[in-house]
Amino acid sequence: MSDLFPAYCELISSPAQLARCQEATSVSELLSVIKSLWQQTALSDDQLIAELVQLNQQIIDGDKIQLAGHWLPYRYHAKSRSIHWCLPAGHATEPFQDETISRYRQTVLLNQFITPKTALTSLDIQAKAVQSITPAGFIFHLSRCGSTLISGCLSELDTSCVFSESPVLTDILLDRELGKTAQQQYLQQLIDLQASVFPSRPHVVIKWNAWDIFRWDLIRAIYPQVPCIFLVRNPVEILASHQRSAGRHMSGDPTLAGVHLVFNKNQVVPVSLLDFRIDVLKELLAEIQLIGAGSSVCRVDYHQLDLDKLSEICTYFRIPFTSKEVSRIKSRLGFHSKSPMLRFNEDGVEKQKLFSPMDVKRIEQILLPLYNQFSKNN
Repeated sequence: MSDLFPAYCELISSPAQLARCQEATSVSELLSVIKSLWQQTALSDDQLIAELVQLNQQIIDGDKIQLAGHWLPYRYHAKSRSIHWCLPAGHATEPFQDETISRYRQTVLLNQFITPKTALTSLDIQAKAVQSITPAGFIFHLSRCGSTLISGCLSELDTSCVFSESPVLTDILLDRELGKTAQQQYLQQLIDLQASVFPSRPHVVIKWNAWDIFRWDLIRAIYPQVPCIFLVRNPVEILASHQRSAGRHMSGDPTLAGVHLVFNKNQVVPVSLLDFRIDVLKELLAEIQLIGAGSSVCRVDYHQLDLDKLSEICTYFRIPFTSKEVSRIKSRLGFHSKSPMLRFNEDGVEKQKLFSPMDVKRIEQILLPLYNQFSKNN
């Protein structure tokens, strides 16, 4: 272990030292500040960078540092059982949190040189330093049905903080070596720690992955009172969107095999890619229909999403909003949810033309009954 390890731990734990580092506007200035703080002015820049590389590889015990409230936990590495942290730079406005994290790591100079890692088992030490929160709302969805649009619009509110498919939460849920109780503990701690770096935005909204609906019981047991939205869309349009660009759960990703048997089905009895995707969507629809039948949740169809429906969702999540914020939401509605720089054009009819009439008929025969039943209960 480097002799500079104590100084490294002190720097990442000290708001004052972090503030000094973040005042630096160039690499040379940042390295000069770190050398001064560590009383290592004799080191060359290359020597200091080499030391930092070595220090960043250490998995630190939680009792040696204090990251809570300053650093954002953004990734969980299952093999090493470690949590990776970065410094944030404003709340998330991007469609997905991994894009927000990329912005943090590219624009915050210190993130390019200091990347602390802590042991998963020491999360409780960090979490004890912050307030436990209850999220304002959860968004569950079938994918490609407006969840990204909703989360993007909610991010326009001054008091909201949106975590859209947070990678660290996904990683915890996908680690099959963790038991249910441990996953629940770590999810709650990570949500608290992520929220703690945005104290001026107390209304936390989490958009889960499409396949996380299969972990409903686990998630709902932690937060039984959190308002939930279930989003659906015409199955032909959903599958057509994946035909253009397949999402992770529609691509046969083997890391999802432990989530539900349907993701392993193609490995046992090979089927066409469309048949695989129909099976996946069928199971998602069945699950969301089953849960929605016995729960107090808000059911929303993609084609209902307009300014009035977004206002209803804000009210449902009990997030206050002003006329100015409504104007920002209205403006956001005019742009593509996943490419906010592009104007939005309704493409439902165009999507349905991607399949042959025979494929459309097959999709509708298998999936429309579930979709219609869900919509009927709306």
